[in-house]
Amino acid sequence: MVRVKCDSISYRKGYIDVSPEIHEGCVNLEVTNIHPEVDIFNVDIGEDEIADETFTGNTEIELSVENAEELVRVLQEAISKVKEVNLES
Repeated sequence: MVRVKCDSISYRKGYIDVSPEIHEGCVNLEVTNIHPEVDIFNVDIGEDEIADETFTGNTEIELSVENAEELVRVLQEAISKVKEVNLES
């Protein structure tokens, strides 16, 4: 599993976990939300670092390889657009 910390917006922070083969032939994504008042900026990404009561929700989904590749493609497009806007400002 690989965990990505998402803490850019205080009221929309949490983690994205990416795991291969939890279900055969699939990539598993789990998005976990953290309470807005909990500071995760300086917290290591390990699960033991955050108390259970600070988690406010999560969603888990299985992607086929094709769906995962499409997600990568659309993420790359979105990244390019954000970079373009930031260069213009």
